[in-house]
Amino acid sequence: MIPTSIVVCGGGNGSHATVASAGRFENIQVNVFTRKPQDWKQEIVGLTKGSPWESLGNFVGKINKVSNNPQDFPGAKLWIIGGPAHVHHEILQKIAPYVTKDSFVGTLFAQGGFEWMCRSVFGDRIRTDNISYFGLYNIPWLCKIFKYGESVRIIGPKTKLQCALSDLSRKEELFLLLENMFQIPVLQAPNFLTLTLTPSNQIIHPARVYAVFRNWDGKQVYQPSEVPTFYEDFDDFSAYMLQILDDEIQAIKREILKRYPHFNLDLIIPIKERIIQQYGDQVKDKSNLKTVFRTNAGYATIQIPTKPVQGGVQLNTEARIFWEDIPYGLCILKDLSEMLGLQTPGTDKMIEWHQKFMNKEYIQNSRLNRNLLKETGAPSKYGLDTLEKVLGIQEVSTQKPKL
Repeated sequence: MIPTSIVVCGGGNGSHATVASAGRFENIQVNVFTRKPQDWKQEIVGLTKGSPWESLGNFVGKINKVSNNPQDFPGAKLWIIGGPAHVHHEILQKIAPYVTKDSFVGTLFAQGGFEWMCRSVFGDRIRTDNISYFGLYNIPWLCKIFKYGESVRIIGPKTKLQCALSDLSRKEELFLLLENMFQIPVLQAPNFLTLTLTPSNQIIHPARVYAVFRNWDGKQVYQPSEVPTFYEDFDDFSAYMLQILDDEIQAIKREILKRYPHFNLDLIIPIKERIIQQYGDQVKDKSNLKTVFRTNAGYATIQIPTKPVQGGVQLNTEARIFWEDIPYGLCILKDLSEMLGLQTPGTDKMIEWHQKFMNKEYIQNSRLNRNLLKETGAPSKYGLDTLEKVLGIQEVSTQKPKL
């Protein structure tokens, strides 16, 4: 039996975990497209200790080829991006010339408008070359690189995966491959907008970082012991800020359904309920939003990104919690809200606080700065400047026909 050739794109946590998971099976040939091929071993070890998969032992994923040139992977059936949303478009542009007919192109975490990026990059080839794009509702596990290019900790695997796909006629083929790679059941998500409007990290991270560092002047230095964990030390104010952001997403959902009640947004549920569904018994105390985060075994030991400086550490403003979560998370929500005529004071506040440390002005006078659209994942960047265009629904003309 000829193994199915896949290419894992990117060198982040999710890419390492994908290699460790998929590379342990003889019927899957795993390749890695990365900027730093020299730093990768020929095997990636997935460390499962402390996770629900501990009884399975460590995963050892074999790698067929590692390269920084996508031309080195001829005939790959599936290309999957493991990097954060703000690098997806760049990676798609690099691999596009080498994606062959009848291939799948997808991402572990389809937030940030992945559907719009694929349409922009592949254009007519989606139809003429039968290139199908897909995205997962959530990354299959919480994971963290233990040693770059060698090992990764797999902490909190999901009980099921939801996947949106551009060509439903190929669903069975794709889902079987994904289930073989991840060993987690895969179900169909109704549409890509569902994935875009369930930005877990992209509301959790800003709320939590703001709650911890809201009085930070950008200069203060902390001792490592002063910086709380991301989730296990989750406090009331973090939960309060997160609830505001989540409520604003639910307001977007309600307004869309008010105008188009048959559009399926059923998976866009409140974040507390969503986390409980995803992690199940890994959440020990389901009482409220704070306890859900503090007692979720799948969230254990995760640290807020910091960088070492003289005398201690500071918040790492170059991390993806800024450069993914704001332009490819909250700015998308802001753009949709403006299309719908909704006020989003919580989203605005989070963008305005974070952008101070990014030397950007994504928001000016409580409005999305159109001059910076190209640096975001906002739908208007792709010419999708009305709700109807975003939903793929033909707008009804109000003009009278000419006689």
